[in-house]
Amino acid sequence: MTKRCICQICTCGKHRCPHRPYGIIGKGDQPCAATEYRSEFVPREGGVRESFKPEYALQTNTAPLNDETTHKHDYIKHALDKPRSFKPEEVYVPRGEFDSLTSYNKEYTPKGGERAKLIKHEGQKTISAPFEGDPTYKADYRKWEASRTEPIRHDGGYVAPSDPFKGSSTYTTDYLKHQGAMRQAIRPDQAVLQSQEPFDDRTGYRTDYIRHPQQERFQRPKEEYAPNKSALDSLTTHKKDFTPKEIELTRSMKPNQQGYQSNARFEDSTTNKSDFKRWEVQPIQTHKPDEYRAKTGDMDLNTMYNSEFTPKPLAKVNAIRPVERRAVDAKFDANTTYGGDYRKWPGGRPPAIRAQSGYAPPNMPFEGMSTYKGHYIPHAGGPQRSFKPDGIAYKSAAPFDDATMYRTEYTQKEIEPCPAAFLETPRSNFILHHMDPTGHKFYETQQEAAQSQYQQQQQQPIAV
Repeated sequence: MTKRCICQICTCGKHRCPHRPYGIIGKGDQPCAATEYRSEFVPREGGVRESFKPEYALQTNTAPLNDETTHKHDYIKHALDKPRSFKPEEVYVPRGEFDSLTSYNKEYTPKGGERAKLIKHEGQKTISAPFEGDPTYKADYRKWEASRTEPIRHDGGYVAPSDPFKGSSTYTTDYLKHQGAMRQAIRPDQAVLQSQEPFDDRTGYRTDYIRHPQQERFQRPKEEYAPNKSALDSLTTHKKDFTPKEIELTRSMKPNQQGYQSNARFEDSTTNKSDFKRWEVQPIQTHKPDEYRAKTGDMDLNTMYNSEFTPKPLAKVNAIRPVERRAVDAKFDANTTYGGDYRKWPGGRPPAIRAQSGYAPPNMPFEGMSTYKGHYIPHAGGPQRSFKPDGIAYKSAAPFDDATMYRTEYTQKEIEPCPAAFLETPRSNFILHHMDPTGHKFYETQQEAAQSQYQQQQQQPIAV
C-alpha cells in the first residue's frame, strides 16, 4: 500500500507540503526542506568579529642610506685602450692594355653580302570609269501607295454615371466602433513596498573603520642638468678611416659597334678539328658460351603422371543423334503474307524543287485588305459588367446568431473539490497514517486503512 503526501493528494496545484514548499505536481521526489539543522539550531547573539587586517603604520629608520650595490662592489674598472683602425687592402689594378680579342671575334668575322631586295606585290587595278547599271532591288521593287491602317475600336455606348463618388467602403459601412472601458493594470500596487522611514546606510565598514593620519611621502630631490662644456668631436671612424682616393674612371668594355669587314678566306678550323686525334679502334671482344656436353646414360622419361595414371579399358560412348525427320514429297509453297499483300507501285524519282529563274511582279495594285479586316464584323456591346460584390448582401436587420457548435454541444461539468482541502476533516477520505521524525505527514485512504486492520486481525492467533 502506498502512503501519499499532501503534494501527491492535491489535484488543483494550490496545496503543498510545508517540508517541500517548492514542489510541483508530478515532481514529488524533491529533497525535504525540514532538516535537523533547522529544527535543532538555536540562534544566538554574537558580537562583531575583530578584523585581521594589520594596522597601517609607516616604518621609519634614522640610519643613513647605504647606496652600495652588488654591481658597485663587484665591478672592477679596467683601463681602455684606443681601438685599432681597420685599413682595407689596396685594390690591385693591373697595368697595360686589355686584350679584348675573343674566339668569337677571331673566328666569326663579318662577310660582305648584298642586301635583299624588297618583294613588292602589284596593287589592285582600278577602273576610273563610273559604274552604270541597275541592281535587282531597284529593278524589281516598286513603291506602292498605301493608306494608314485605321484602328479597330469597340464603341459600346458606355455612359459615365452622373452621381458623385461617395468613397465609402464595405469596411466603413459595416464596422461600428464600440466604446469600451480601459482595462485595469495587472501590475501590483507599489505602495506596499514603500516606506516613510529614512534609509539606514550604516554599514560595518563605516562604523568600525578608524581613519589614521598618514605621514608625508618621502620625495627625492631632482638633479639639475649640467651640460658638457667641451666641444663635440664630430669625427667618426668612417670619416677618419675612409678618405677619398683619386681613381681613374673605369674604361668601358663595350665592343665597338662598327662592323668587322675582311677579305680573308673563312677559316673553318675549330677546336674539335685541331685537337681531335684519330685513335685505332679494336674490335669488341665477344663472350663465347661454354659448349654443351651431353650426359652419359639413358634419360628416364617416366613421370608421376605416366606411372600412376595408366590407361583403363573403357567402352566407346555411343553418339546421341537427333531423330531424323522424314522427307516430304510435296512441293514447297513459297507464297508469304508479305508477298501476297504487298503490291509494287510504279514510282519514279521526284522532280527537284528549283527556284524560279526570275521574279515576275504582279500587274494588279496591292489591295491592302487582310483576312481579319474582311471577316471581322463589329457588334454593338455595352460596358463590361463589374464582378465586384455589392455591399447590400452583407447587411442584415436580423439579430446576430451567435449560437456556435461549442455553445450548443458543450455540457457543463461539475468540478470536484480538491481532496487536499478536506484533510483532517470528517469529509475527507484520507486518514493520517504516520508522521516521520522531521514532521512530514503521510496519509492513506479509509479503504486501505480498513483492509490493513482486517489483515492484522486475521494474523492474530485465536484462543481455543
